[in-house]
Amino acid sequence: MRTSPETIDEFPFHVEVWSLDDMRVDQTMAVAKHIGLARAAYEECLKAREGRIVRLRNGARVVDEFKPGS
Repeated sequence: MRTSPETIDEFPFHVEVWSLDDMRVDQTMAVAKHIGLARAAYEECLKAREGRIVRLRNGARVVDEFKPGS
């Protein structure tokens, strides 16, 4: 029996780069089902998008974030 492909909604953890005005998500860098993988992606995103607002979220809850100048 073939299963259907997973959708982004089935991955609760999102690593996101936010706009400079902190009003919207510019880019979703990674999605994950497990916090360990999500944290690793978050750490790599901080290096790749230096100086940008980066958030690790679980649904609406912010697990971790980096805001330049904070």
